Parts: sequence; structure tokens; C-alpha cells
Amino acid sequence: MKVKMNNSGMRDLFAGIAKKIEDADRKFRAQYEGHPVAEVKPRVKAAFASIGVNLPEQQIADYAKAVSAREPFKWVLK
Repeated sequence: MKVKMNNSGMRDLFAGIAKKIEDADRKFRAQYEGHPVAEVKPRVKAAFASIGVNLPEQQIADYAKAVSAREPFKWVLK
């Protein structure tokens, strides 16, 4: 099976993924921002897995630190 996708389709796909991540980030931060990293980190994986995003361990750790410190986080999906 061969799937063809044009540039517009790819942009729409990535925009949809970015929107899901932004929404999940906003909800997650509303609940856990400023909490200790040890409390935040175990909840990151489940929160993002619920929207179909599987994060590598290092990204989970970095994100948990950012949420705990109330700092921005730069999302890089690979």
C-alpha cells in the first residue's frame, strides 16, 4: 500500500498534532505547575499517552522539570 500526501495535508496533520499537545500541556500545567518534580514526572507519560503521544524518557524528565519550575518547554517531536 502506498500513501500519498501533499504539503498541505502534512501541514494540516502537524497542526492537528500541535494543537493536541498544546491543549494537553495547558491542562497538565493547570494541575501540576509548581509542584515538585517527583510528583510531576510520573504523571507526564500517562497524560500525553492519552492523546497518542509517546515521549522518550529524557523528554519526560525535561518537561517535568519545566512544569515544576513554571518554565516554558520547547516541544520537538521526532
